[in-house]
Parts: sequence; C-alpha cells; structure tokens
Amino acid sequence: MQEYDDNQLLALVKIGSAKAYETLFERYYKFLCLQASLFLMDEHEAEDLVLELFVEVWDKKLYANIDQSVKAYLYRAVRNKCINTSRKNKLIKQKQIGYQIASQKEWMPAWLEQRELAANINSVLQEFPEQRLRAFTLVYLEKKRYQEAADEMGLSINSIKTHLKLAIQVLRHKLEKFR
Repeated sequence: MQEYDDNQLLALVKIGSAKAYETLFERYYKFLCLQASLFLMDEHEAEDLVLELFVEVWDKKLYANIDQSVKAYLYRAVRNKCINTSRKNKLIKQKQIGYQIASQKEWMPAWLEQRELAANINSVLQEFPEQRLRAFTLVYLEKKRYQEAADEMGLSINSIKTHLKLAIQVLRHKLEKFR
C-alpha cells in the first residue's frame, strides 16, 4: 500500500480496508511490543497482549471510536491492557501463595502444629509482666477461682480480671496464624 499517514489509514480502516489495518499493524506492532515488554517484563506475554489488542480492535470495530492520534490510542490501549494483566497476574500469584500455604498447613502433622503452637504460647507468656503472668497461671493453668487468685496475689478481683483480659488479647493477637 502506498505511503499514507495515520489519519488516511484510519479513514480507510473505517470504510473496511483490511490492508490499511495491516499497514497500521506493521507500523506499530514492534513499538507497542516494546512498550508492553517494558511494563510487563515478559517479552512473550507482551507480544501476545499486543496481538490480542489488534485482533480486538478489528473484531469489535473499536477503530470507529478513534478520534485522536492512532499511535496515542494504541499506546494508551496497550498500557491499560498491561495494567489489567499485571493486576490479574498479581491476584493469581496471591491465590497460588494462599493455596500453597493452605496445602502445607493441611499436610502438617497435628502433633507438629500443636508443638509449634505450644512453643509460641510459651514465648508470648514470657513477654508478660510478672503480675499478668502470675494471674494467668493461677486462673488458667492451676484452675483457681478469681477470688483465690486475688487473695493469693493480694489484688482485687477486678485487677485479676483486667490482667486476664489483657493476657487473652495479647495471646489472640500474637497467635492469629493458628486460627
């Protein structure tokens, strides 16, 4: 096809010239692949994306909506497709990581998971202030009533309850991964 500028080619494409569209493809394919490759960091995925764009523009007659520079339209369309592809790839990767973690947890023997939980509980308990640890030990490990723990520690029942409430909050927060 003789040398036409983009506007002339677009006018020919709008009246159905496949040859004019092919010329636009040849003119911008490499440039768009380079742009997509820089964005996606994957040459093959970039080429597929640009080909998909050109097919989509032709099949859906999106060229009829172009009212600006063809180059600017194609560049923006490729950029938008790259952004969408990146988002999709990120979601896929997050799901794969989630599946890996879930499958590892399913295969972890129960005794190993319990041992890890016990080690983490002990670690968290060691971080407690002395009175909080004592209150927790008396009530939850030695199974004493609030009043007995309060009498033994020389505190009020409300103080014991406050220590226990704070201890449980910290344990829940620090042991979230075991839920």
